[in-house]
Amino acid sequence: MSIRQAAYDDYPVLAKVHVESWKTTYRGMIADAYLDQLTVESRMERWKQLLSREDKDLWTFVSEDEAGRVFGFIQGGKCREEVAGYDAEIYALYLLQEHQGKGHGKLLVNTLIQAFRENGFGSMYLWVLKDNPARQFYIKMGGSPVSEKTLDIAGQAVLETGLAWDKL
Repeated sequence: MSIRQAAYDDYPVLAKVHVESWKTTYRGMIADAYLDQLTVESRMERWKQLLSREDKDLWTFVSEDEAGRVFGFIQGGKCREEVAGYDAEIYALYLLQEHQGKGHGKLLVNTLIQAFRENGFGSMYLWVLKDNPARQFYIKMGGSPVSEKTLDIAGQAVLETGLAWDKL
């Protein structure tokens, strides 16, 4: 297993991992009708845009197996919204279901934290669905619950927890 910075040509596989992870991770938390309508094709356009941006405060790293097959990613950068005292944010961390619970998420988080440190960021936060089992993973990684908010996903209100790291 290796971790590398994502390249533009990764957009199809990132879209696939993103959609498949949503469908397995959020089943039972987000309406099935919404999850069932998610497509890799629609997500590819978003990934093309993200990977073509020249943004020095945005990082995307991928995990790949020995054969070079991408099975997970993490993305983060400068905070997208004002959260007092925090300057960096994990935007997304997704692994295909069969690769979860094997230490890959921890390696991705630590890789992103290193990028944050190298670029002058000293703290970070993220939002995670309150019912998402990954919430406990982030707490084990040192995140502390600091806030909650309600998010609307296709007309469904879901509760998110803000987790923060005061010092990276």
